[in-house]
Amino acid sequence: MEIVISLMMFLGNPPELKEHLLMPSISKCLEKKRIATRNSNAEYRCSKVKAVVKDGKIISISSLD
Repeated sequence: MEIVISLMMFLGNPPELKEHLLMPSISKCLEKKRIATRNSNAEYRCSKVKAVVKDGKIISISSLD
């Protein structure tokens, strides 16, 4: 378990986490969030999370900060 930066996509009402992507930095995450927000109706958030990471991908998220 490690603390990483993640770009997360939430859908529905109430919002439910549907996808997450490991990001190298908060600035890169915010850049990708702006692009995604323009092209979608989903809600996107950049956040530090406690996650299990394997081979450069987030396997599971245990807590959102």
